[in-house]
Amino acid sequence: MTTTQQAGSKGFKPFEADSESVHHPPWFSYSLAGIGVLCGIVANLWQVFTSVIAFFNMFVQGAVYKNMDQHSQVNATAGALTVSIGMAIAFQLGVMFFVFRVHKEYKEQKVKIGDNMQAVKSTAVQMVAHHRLLLAWSLVSFIADTVGDFTFISLLSNDPFMLLGYTLSLYAVSTIILSASLERHWAAKIALENWRAFKAYTRLMQLKVQAAQAKQENK
Repeated sequence: MTTTQQAGSKGFKPFEADSESVHHPPWFSYSLAGIGVLCGIVANLWQVFTSVIAFFNMFVQGAVYKNMDQHSQVNATAGALTVSIGMAIAFQLGVMFFVFRVHKEYKEQKVKIGDNMQAVKSTAVQMVAHHRLLLAWSLVSFIADTVGDFTFISLLSNDPFMLLGYTLSLYAVSTIILSASLERHWAAKIALENWRAFKAYTRLMQLKVQAAQAKQENK
């Protein structure tokens, strides 16, 4: 009796890779998703950092700050920096919550409807109908983050292509790629564990077959 037949007789379900990654080994998908998650986290931290610089620069360039005497400016600097950090974190969280909520809503609608375009329309309807407060805060967050990004990169370059490329790439990595990578990372981890379990089971069956053959030879 072969290993496959024994596996079938025991009711073992063979490992089946998911349909979207049948050509990718689990370790590669797992590693690639891990890189995406790492880049997404770094991009979010970088966006917070650059937003702090941008907001703080707006404070110190303002008329109120410039009209202060030197002693008052020293005292106001700590407050301006604290407010800048709080604003940057709050706006970044708003963007992240919006992206993850839309991603989750789209997945649910796609399962219910099936068609991609209809799922997109239904997702938009659901977001407007049931998540108005989140939608409003997310819009403010996107605007504030965009202002922060443009303000920061404008300190380094005034080239339109650089301004647009920096902003779009940062948004892509910190939101879409992070969300997709987290999903792929979890799926790849499960697939990798299933593959390891399958290999261990196959090895165990081979050992049992060898033991059975050795026992028959000894007879």
